[in-house]
Amino acid sequence: MLFLTNLVLGMRNLGRRLRRRRIDWVRMDLAGALPELADEPPWWQRRIAGAAAPLSLQALRRRLERLADDGQIRGVLLVVRDLSAGWAAIEGLHEALRTFRDTGKRVVAYLPTADTRAYMAACGADAILMPPTSYLNLVGLRVEATFLADALRLVGLEAEVIAVSPYKSGGDQLARASISPEGREQLERLVDDRFARLVATVAAARGMSPSVVRALVDRAPLLATDARDVRLLDAALYEDELEGYLGQGAGSPAKLAIIQWSRAARVLPLPLARRQRRYVGVVRVEGAIAQGASRRSPLPLPLIGGSIAGADSVIQALRQAEASDRVGAVVLHIDSPGGDAFASDLIWREALRLGRRKPLVVSMGDVAASGGYYIAAPARAIFARPATLTGSIGVYSLRPNAAALLERVQVGTAVVSRGANSGLFSPSEPLSDGERATLRRFVFEIYDAFKDRVRSGRGLSDEQLEPIAGGRVWTGREAAQLGLVDDLGGFTAAVARARSLADLPPDPRAPILVLRSGRSPVPPQPFPPPQQPADLLSALLGEALQTRTLAALPWVLREL
Repeated sequence: MLFLTNLVLGMRNLGRRLRRRRIDWVRMDLAGALPELADEPPWWQRRIAGAAAPLSLQALRRRLERLADDGQIRGVLLVVRDLSAGWAAIEGLHEALRTFRDTGKRVVAYLPTADTRAYMAACGADAILMPPTSYLNLVGLRVEATFLADALRLVGLEAEVIAVSPYKSGGDQLARASISPEGREQLERLVDDRFARLVATVAAARGMSPSVVRALVDRAPLLATDARDVRLLDAALYEDELEGYLGQGAGSPAKLAIIQWSRAARVLPLPLARRQRRYVGVVRVEGAIAQGASRRSPLPLPLIGGSIAGADSVIQALRQAEASDRVGAVVLHIDSPGGDAFASDLIWREALRLGRRKPLVVSMGDVAASGGYYIAAPARAIFARPATLTGSIGVYSLRPNAAALLERVQVGTAVVSRGANSGLFSPSEPLSDGERATLRRFVFEIYDAFKDRVRSGRGLSDEQLEPIAGGRVWTGREAAQLGLVDDLGGFTAAVARARSLADLPPDPRAPILVLRSGRSPVPPQPFPPPQQPADLLSALLGEALQTRTLAALPWVLREL
């Protein structure tokens, strides 16, 4: 079968060579969020609407590998526009471009417009260009946290939050009118770390001192010609002048052939298939963690919205990886701010059992914090980017109170209850002192279970864990120093470690097997040692609280 597949591929490649014309440069458009992996749209969307998967880092690496193997192609013209990628994804982009440049090829980035994020991405190229009349908006970083407590009171709503620490600030947006001292302290530290990395990246890419870069950031926005004069850009030119710029140098033809990737892909040789008896399987956890199936929701956190990593879907993918003889090791790719504490615990259990049978390695994306860190704890090795946001080991409970709203709109309620805590989850009246004490006990019991998962998974003592828990958020660089992650690296480094742990030969181009939940549920395999009572207690507590008990990150860092 492999022979026939490669025979067909060889015939197709022969046809491609016969109809191919000269290609000097390949143009690629870089936009969107740059996820590590992306799903193909359904076949009918591709056929009827021409839909395509968003460009992922994995797809970009595969493109660059094919271009690197082609002796005729000189380099890539990267046109960056509307980029929404996180900083860890941009670090992954730099790594891919550096690998490509190491083969002797060139990368030139053209930015029709540029904010801080787009310029950071372009710093992975050999040269950065902009139109003369455009502005380089390298204005630095800014985080704007909003607090809605006073606004909610205007309509008769309030939220009561019970958190394990003031640093676990996920509910502050609804429960406070302003930022807490602990929240400000944490944001200041994280923004300082990220700004230092911004300055260091630009300084290294442009051959400047950090002090000069800081001074230029304070002067921004800069007209492209001014940015060129201070060496933040290599040239200020219009798009129709790109061919002349790229054609500079000895041995360049009179007219360059600059081809869009979509056209180049139709004539570049297709890689031949290789026999693989065992693969590294990949399970993705992307978005807020919640119970049920993976889905999308328009609601914002902390109501669990956007892209949702459903525990049922993740669990089924993990069970498929565990049961498949073709999967020698598993990479759990996490790009999640956390979410439902109980759902996180269910995923943790599956990851723990899988890790007893096969090597389990975690690759962290832009964020793997709170519940996202909870599920990473049992891994054999954890990889994070320096810019990854992680940690946030903590839990909080968010309990709404709509009593004033009901009174304002003249809604009467009659209550008949039995049980001291029967109103614990009812939003129609405030918590009683007894209910508040009960909810606080639940939160701290779940927090104790969370810390136990981390202690056992990471081999940390109480003395080591307590100062770095309590909801404190860390960058990947800090987390590596604190023992929360093992290595600084991205998805490819995690796959390489998984291959090593599974005794598979090193092969950076080996195919991976992305696992998803199937149509037929896969039952769990028996867990080797008996389950401890503490595990059962945590599950029961999480089930009782459902989505009201959250292990979630309240914000992200971005430039405005």
